[in-house]
Amino acid sequence: MTRVRALITLLPPEQGGLDRALPHRSQVLTVCARDQEAGTAGRHPFAAAISTDDWEPLAPGDTFHIVTMLVSDDEAAEYLRPGERFDLWRGHDVGTGIVSRRVV
Repeated sequence: MTRVRALITLLPPEQGGLDRALPHRSQVLTVCARDQEAGTAGRHPFAAAISTDDWEPLAPGDTFHIVTMLVSDDEAAEYLRPGERFDLWRGHDVGTGIVSRRVV
């Protein structure tokens, strides 16, 4: 189990982001960790439970929203290290993020 804090930005609808706010402060989204050595071919998808720290739901166009992500796949720890960037995917890319730290 991997738990991290991250800063995420969601694309606005006109840029392909979500068309409405997600209804709850906790959501399951796919986190596509980036393998820096493999470039765009090196995306590793992991299902993640994402919770906002301010108790507000995620909304299209949100910038620098602080979240906690819980990923049950043990392999995620290899890719979701502090400073690593990732994409948020829900049928298509809907945002980006950067891991700030691991939570023990």
